[in-house]
Amino acid sequence: MASSEADSRLSQVIVPALEKIIKNASWRKHAKLAHECKSIVETLTSPQKLHEDAAGEPEASVPGPLHDGGPVEYSLAESESILSPLINAAGSGVLKIADPAVDAIQKLIALGYLRGEADAAGGCPESKLLASLIESVCKCHDLGDEAMELLVLKTLLSAVTSISLRIHGDCLLLIVRTCYDIYLGSKNVVNQTTAKASLIQMLVIVFRRMEADSSTVPIQPIVVAELMEPVEKSDVDSSMTQFVQGFITKIMQDIDGVLNPAATPSSALSGHDGAFQTTATVETTNPADLLDSTDKDMLDAKYWEISMYKTALEGRKGELVDGELVERDDDLEIQIGNKLRRDAFLVFRALCKLSMKTPPKEASVDPQLMKGKIVALELLKILLENAGAVFRTSER
Repeated sequence: MASSEADSRLSQVIVPALEKIIKNASWRKHAKLAHECKSIVETLTSPQKLHEDAAGEPEASVPGPLHDGGPVEYSLAESESILSPLINAAGSGVLKIADPAVDAIQKLIALGYLRGEADAAGGCPESKLLASLIESVCKCHDLGDEAMELLVLKTLLSAVTSISLRIHGDCLLLIVRTCYDIYLGSKNVVNQTTAKASLIQMLVIVFRRMEADSSTVPIQPIVVAELMEPVEKSDVDSSMTQFVQGFITKIMQDIDGVLNPAATPSSALSGHDGAFQTTATVETTNPADLLDSTDKDMLDAKYWEISMYKTALEGRKGELVDGELVERDDDLEIQIGNKLRRDAFLVFRALCKLSMKTPPKEASVDPQLMKGKIVALELLKILLENAGAVFRTSER
């Protein structure tokens, strides 16, 4: 059961957000949400009421994903009660209601108040609750607001970077796809560059953790200037580069500050440690110039391997189970016990599929599709150039 001090710390994050939601909600369209928010505000300002309300729930004695940043933790029932209005507000489809909710979720992640595994396929209620939280954030990029796009990117990168909140499986793929969609769909070049940089930073994290077989391996921020494309380098005064670098570095430092409060922030500013370092050949948007001949040969070979793998999966979709023919999703064939390795495999496979997308035969050339193929190839090139021993020697 949470202490009053812990409730006070949590209240500083949750209550202001809920009050904004109440203020911006339409009493006709969002009456239920507003009532839900008011109820949580009252219980958080009277902590004992929260515990009394949750005491009768079956999950009252089950630990939940919500913590106070210290040893105190909330039960699953308490966590659901507090997080539910944030999930509903983020998924409301209304910008002025979703904004404070996503902002609060980002702060909960950055402060280490959310702990556990977010995986929609997870069997435990805690995993499903955290997955719902992440899914509600991902939906907000559809609102088409530039400030919300940045807030979504900030929240998702915080989630992948976090050590207390562990993102796996379909939830990780949803995050990667959301960042990819923001890169393709945003009308703001700064947001596009931020989305691309966030994607690369996520790849660094996923594959470094896979190589180290540890979620706590130290990871430095990427150097954004090395990843800029020619169109982005038209930013003569470097203001965009500085903004994106600051965006990435701040998130990494905030998470590291929670893990290592005594760590000196200057250590994170010294650049990255060489992992996933890019070369000048990445800095182009021309598919013909994207890769040199050696890289093309390497990727052609990799594409052949993946095509063969995909063909094999297609051939096994219909299998006999207890004498009956059943359709099986190819994801069910991926029996990789180590979650960090499975995450890396799923992300790598998703990028390969995105890079091989082709328009319908009757359709004209789609610039958006070509842009998506190019960024997927760029990300794959970074992975292949900087692959570690585990990636190079794995059967997958």
